[in-house]
Amino acid sequence: MRYLEVRRHSKRSRPDQHLNQWGVALARGLGSQVGPFDRVVTSPLPRCVETAVAMGFAVDETIDQLAGKDVLGESFPAMDLVDWSAGCAVFQPLIATNKALADFVAAQAEVWRSVVKQVPKGGQALLVGHGGAFLDGTAVYCLPEFDHVAWGAVSRYCEGIRLHFDGERFSGAEILKVKQVT
Repeated sequence: MRYLEVRRHSKRSRPDQHLNQWGVALARGLGSQVGPFDRVVTSPLPRCVETAVAMGFAVDETIDQLAGKDVLGESFPAMDLVDWSAGCAVFQPLIATNKALADFVAAQAEVWRSVVKQVPKGGQALLVGHGGAFLDGTAVYCLPEFDHVAWGAVSRYCEGIRLHFDGERFSGAEILKVKQVT
């Protein structure tokens, strides 16, 4: 078994691309509770790289595809159709009915698989990226048979999912929540 921990970046003050002080503190606190990782990959955007570094992990690679088509990590297909109050469960019916979204999450999932395949058996990788379909939608796509209602709300800052990879596919997961202090 291999493991992939996927986390949303920490907090920034829009439109700035860099973490704010609260975001650095949140990532630092989380970093002391996770890892170690055999491989660390992020979106190329500063807020993602800075999250991994603030967590205490050197970034092995940035992958442009993790930033999306807008290269800002802020939009994805069918974004205007997402009812954010519905939590992670909102993504399964949207993926089933919206080809552009299905193609988007399938491409993100392929990146995830390529990252986790690069760690040794029993190892784990960290991927820091963006929220919405980048993280929650892709996780739903990777594990379609799971109870997505039980997963709860979409990922907030530094939250995410730890996926189990059996060598062929993702086969299990734990939802990773973080106490959001201000």
